[in-house]
Amino acid sequence: MPDAPPAPPDGGGCVPWQAWAPPLDPPTAGGLPVDQAECIAAAAWPIDPHLAAAMMWEAYAAMLPPTPAVASVQTGAQSVSYSPAAPTGDYGLAMARAAWHRSFVAGQLISVPLAVTPPGGPAWPVDWWQRNLEAAP
Repeated sequence: MPDAPPAPPDGGGCVPWQAWAPPLDPPTAGGLPVDQAECIAAAAWPIDPHLAAAMMWEAYAAMLPPTPAVASVQTGAQSVSYSPAAPTGDYGLAMARAAWHRSFVAGQLISVPLAVTPPGGPAWPVDWWQRNLEAAP
């Protein structure tokens, strides 16, 4: 059983999840509606505050207008187009904040082993299935 996720510090009289939330509407026009944020917080905050914050930032990012995927520069005889390495603008910032919070979520799957030892048996090579399927009639 994994350890309990870290609890955020006491908000000093404010609603704790609001300190980690994206801009809320109201008071910020265009922010994540407060009723949606409250719903996410009610469902996920008791389980893991970072999960709740990540979900709120992702919901906020989904409301933002998309950023252009391609930028171009033209100099008369030459034209160059490129794609940014990561989303930019407010959307990119919101997704980066969500990814930061998700990095603290307990119990994430980091990688899958390439060879698994069955209980009580020897380790099977990675290509065991392929070799045995090719040999089948």
